Parts: sequence; C-alpha cells; structure tokens
Amino acid sequence: MRAKDRTGLDGEQRAAEFLETKGHRIIERRWRTRAGELDLITLDADTLVAVEVKTRRGLGYGHPLEAVDRQKLRRLHRLLSEYAVTSRLRMPRRVDAVGVVMHRRGTSIQSIDHIPGVV
Repeated sequence: MRAKDRTGLDGEQRAAEFLETKGHRIIERRWRTRAGELDLITLDADTLVAVEVKTRRGLGYGHPLEAVDRQKLRRLHRLLSEYAVTSRLRMPRRVDAVGVVMHRRGTSIQSIDHIPGVV
C-alpha cells in the first residue's frame, strides 16, 4: 500500500474515533458507487451524516480542509442522497468535513478539526 493511502486510512480511523466521542455512530466506511465514495457515513442523533475526511502530514500543502471545494461538496450531497434512497432511510441529512493533521513521522495526531453541516 502506498504511504499516501496508508495516511488516508489512518486519518479516517482517527476521524471515526473522534466522531464517536462526539456521539456519532459509524454505519458505513468507504461506501462506494460508480459516482464516487463517501469516507464515513454516521448517525448523529436523528441525522444521517456523510463525512469527508482529509488527512495530511504537516501543513506544507495547506490545511486539509482547504481541499473540500464546492464541486466536491455537490458530489458528497448527491452521494448521500443516493445512499439514503438505496438504504430506504428517510431522515434529515447533512455533510460534515473532518481535517486530520498528523505529525510528519509516526501516527500521532497534531490536530483534528470537525466542521458540521458544510454547505
């Protein structure tokens, strides 16, 4: 596995653990369709949440959340709607973003930033 892919998986795991401490229940990881992928799908109380996780080692290329642009958000909202329809879930929905910054060496976390309800 490429180092970049390993970093992404580590970040998703850390984001899932972080969200669980905030009361989210993880129901899917890396849900895929032809249209794309949702990193995490959670339940936050009565709300279905698609979580986009961006992970970087250090800030040399900027904060990871800077990579979540309008085009990506539109795709995430469409994918979450598709998931809700195929899973027959009728409930409020939202898209969250989590930025994980890891130390350059090792797997320790420098910071985790969570933005609920990204529009």
